[in-house]
Amino acid sequence: MQRFGKSDNIILDKFIEEKKLKWIPYNQLEYVEYLDKGGFGIVYVAIWKKRLVALKCLNNLNENNLNENLNEFLNEWDCHEKCLSSTRIINLHGFTKNPYNSNYMYGIYGVVPFMAPEVLRGNPYTTASDIYSFSIIMWEFTSGIPPFNNRAHDLQLSLSICKGERPEIIENTPQCYVDLMKKCWNEDPLKRPFTSNVKNIIENWIYYPSNNIINEELESNIMEFINAPIGNNNLVIEPHPQACYTSRLLDFTSKKLNEILESECLDCLVNNIESLDNKTNEN
Repeated sequence: MQRFGKSDNIILDKFIEEKKLKWIPYNQLEYVEYLDKGGFGIVYVAIWKKRLVALKCLNNLNENNLNENLNEFLNEWDCHEKCLSSTRIINLHGFTKNPYNSNYMYGIYGVVPFMAPEVLRGNPYTTASDIYSFSIIMWEFTSGIPPFNNRAHDLQLSLSICKGERPEIIENTPQCYVDLMKKCWNEDPLKRPFTSNVKNIIENWIYYPSNNIINEELESNIMEFINAPIGNNNLVIEPHPQACYTSRLLDFTSKKLNEILESECLDCLVNNIESLDNKTNEN
């Protein structure tokens, strides 16, 4: 007899068995990455048994209200099942559950050093977060090593990134390059340049202007690249055993990260108030 697996929910287990679906252990899913967000849930892509699959997390399905909303979803599946003969319809392989929070609402996926602070805090990937990731790639070009390779890619590093820590600027990097890199990794997504702006700036460094006119600023930038020394840096090359450059489900949640950041912010506020009170009493 085929084993369908157990979800620890009677209604769901019965449905899985009737429809010959599977309960898929979450650790069988690899390279889970955010894809898009809709009105009813969040969609991720992943690799399962060497196949590309879609993961859909429904906003109204979690352990607290599963029995209340499950029947409605299962009824929708009956309609979906009738359309499976079409190649345009995605098949349903089975169900899974995030082991850390029983749903995907606060799950974080990616490679920590390349993830924008707002993504680490639970917001979806955007063009602005892509620009942040690009800035880290810019840094990697100047260093020759992966970012934060001497650190564990864990909650502590994520907290540091959210507080503003960035890779150390490599000595003798052209200032115009540094300026663009810093703009791209700005903590505020709204202050990062648009993709088109980044493209234009880099093209000006590489290509001769179409109007054959090179202004002083552009000439200075070009000369910085020409005169920049090429040499080895003193950064750590041996990676930390807990450094990971494969996209994965992180072993902490954005909810936990936000709780720590908010707690530290409150502590800082209390300390500032106490310091202000002490100064007032001294006067």
